[in-house]
Amino acid sequence: MSQEGVERFLGRLLTDRRLLQRGLGSVPAACREAGFDLSEAELSAIRPEDLERLEPVAGQLDSTIRRF
Repeated sequence: MSQEGVERFLGRLLTDRRLLQRGLGSVPAACREAGFDLSEAELSAIRPEDLERLEPVAGQLDSTIRRF
């Protein structure tokens, strides 16, 4: 997977609250659930505490671009 894959996964986390909650518990599980194939190095670089910082941003996104 490339930087593009990481960016797409992070974007999906921002627009899908359920997936973000899953990621807070397990980044690899959320990644698999969303169908992304990130390497171990990429997964280890995305820490649950980093995802906590995404929660406020995700909550401020316009509802027309969020997944429900």
